Amino acid sequence: QIAVVDALLYNRDELENALGLPENCGLSDEELLLRLVLELGFDKLSMVNGDFCGAVYEPTQKQWTLFRDHLGVRPLYYYLDERIFVFSTDIRGIASVEGLDLRVNEEKLFARLNFCNHLSLQQTDYANVHCILPAAVTRIIPSNGCYTLEEKPYWKLRSRKIRLENDTAYANRMRSLVEDAVRRRLDAVPGLIGAELSGGLDSSIICAVCAEEMAKDGKQLSTFSVDY
Repeated sequence: QIAVVDALLYNRDELENALGLPENCGLSDEELLLRLVLELGFDKLSMVNGDFCGAVYEPTQKQWTLFRDHLGVRPLYYYLDERIFVFSTDIRGIASVEGLDLRVNEEKLFARLNFCNHLSLQQTDYANVHCILPAAVTRIIPSNGCYTLEEKPYWKLRSRKIRLENDTAYANRMRSLVEDAVRRRLDAVPGLIGAELSGGLDSSIICAVCAEEMAKDGKQLSTFSVDY
């Protein structure tokens, strides 16, 4: 196989254990993720805690397999017609290829101008450029001189419900999950840490937890805001 992967993993220890590898095995995040899908199957992407996307080419079948993280943090776009298949993590990479039908997606443009957000996660500003769905594996399969597309989710939001005894238990569980998520991301990124502080509830909570965790190591969080 030939592969291209972009990844930042937050549970390397769990993935190394699943593969029977020693802790801190020396593989990059991309190599570890690729080894997981090639050895255990693409459905095991459900085990991964991280931001990632990638594509694997199988020369014997002349088939591409593309995948994306659970919430679609890392983008992955593609163009597909009867003669060509192109993919890129940056839509400008596709737009730079000559000979593609890059007409504007008028439905998406109209919705954006009207501040609507009801369109499919697969649509982009170009009518013939699409997004790989989050939490899905998409196969591009050659068939009778053209390509067919096959999508399969490896995880679904709300597929597992947790029932607790009261509101206090839910609040404690939520706090634990947020703190764990922030801590894992701090551990995965060496050096300076910055966070966008919009003033809303989400970013305020994340920045507060992040600053509290960093203070334990004598570090200080840098924050910034964006104004249009």
